[in-house]
Amino acid sequence: MDLILSFVADHLSWLWRGGRFQITDSRADRSNGGDGLLVVESEGLRIRFTCDRRQLMADVQPVQDPGDWYSIDLLRRLWTGRPESSALLDASYARFLQLHLDEIEDLLAGEGWPAARARLRELRVQRSKELFG
Repeated sequence: MDLILSFVADHLSWLWRGGRFQITDSRADRSNGGDGLLVVESEGLRIRFTCDRRQLMADVQPVQDPGDWYSIDLLRRLWTGRPESSALLDASYARFLQLHLDEIEDLLAGEGWPAARARLRELRVQRSKELFG
């Protein structure tokens, strides 16, 4: 959990400006050097940060459709059209979120969500094929 909190403090503190995001869930575990989970949410967007075996990941979902989670690499791939080299959370993903947060929230919480969801699911399948054949 310490790794998540350090990363959020170093790269994502802007999430709390203006009271936009709130922490809605957190869990900590001592196994594997401190696995953990932190969920933050705004009116339209939910972001889940996880630490598993000292690897940080982030996933998103719209608040109004709490089914599937979509990893940050798929979200950025949706934006850029290019596959990412890693799904591990790093400073470049934090910057991507900061630069595009309004657009991301509009897409995931707005009328474009059904089409975006379909495309994210396609990208997930495509990524699996690229990784595993």
